[in-house]
Amino acid sequence: MIIRSQDGLAELFGVTRLTIQDWQERPGFPVLKTGTAFDAYEYDSAAVIAWYTAWKASGGDHESPNNRLARVKADAIEMDNASRRALLIPADLLEPRLEAAFAAAREKWRVIAPRLARDLPTNPDQCETLLQAEFETYLSDLADWAKAESADD
Repeated sequence: MIIRSQDGLAELFGVTRLTIQDWQERPGFPVLKTGTAFDAYEYDSAAVIAWYTAWKASGGDHESPNNRLARVKADAIEMDNASRRALLIPADLLEPRLEAAFAAAREKWRVIAPRLARDLPTNPDQCETLLQAEFETYLSDLADWAKAESADD
C-alpha cells in the first residue's frame, strides 16, 4: 500500500510526524518519493514496515546522544525543582524507617502462621474470611510503614 504523506505514515505507526522525519534521516529508510513544500512524500508501507522491523531487531532504537543529553538535563531540572519544593525525602532518613517496618512485618508474619494453623476453621468459607481478614490487617500494617520506629529512635 502506498502512503502519500508523513502524517499518514505516522498514523500507521502510532507516532508523530517528527518521528517519521527522524526515521527518514536514518540509513536505509525507504522513501518512494521525496516530498517538497507543494508535493507530499510517498512511502511503500510494506518496505517501511520491513525497515522498521530490521531496525528494531538490530537495536536501532537506542537513544541518540542528543536525546540522552536532553533527557538527562530534563531529569536534573525535575530533581532540582522537587528538591526546592521539599518533595524529596533523603535516603538516610527513609532507610531506617523502611528497615524497621520490614523487620516488624517479618516478625508479625512469623507469629501469624502458627496462630492461623491453630485457629483455622474447617469450613472453607469461614477459612477464607479469616485468611482475608488476616491478610488485609497485615497489608494495612505494612502500608503504614511511615509510623514504624527506626532502630535509631
